[in-house]
Amino acid sequence: MSSELHVILRSKDLLMLEGVLDAAGYGPASSVSNPKRYSVAAKLLVGLFHSGMTSEDDLAMELERYFGRSTSPISPPSFERTRAAIQGRPLP
Repeated sequence: MSSELHVILRSKDLLMLEGVLDAAGYGPASSVSNPKRYSVAAKLLVGLFHSGMTSEDDLAMELERYFGRSTSPISPPSFERTRAAIQGRPLP
């Protein structure tokens, strides 16, 4: 039996972590354009949460410390054109 402490993430915890990622610019557009960076950021937040860091502000500061200033939450034009084409909408 392992002596490690296993922390279970509740739904509200996951929503909070997702909110921190979104506020830092790791939204749907960034995950499509750079999925590896999004995964690394999400893993960092989960690891920090498991180690006891539960403050949204502290988690956001750690994201900035590891990866620099937040990226733009605005979808790039190429992403919006692709989304419109898939959804059958007129191209922007």
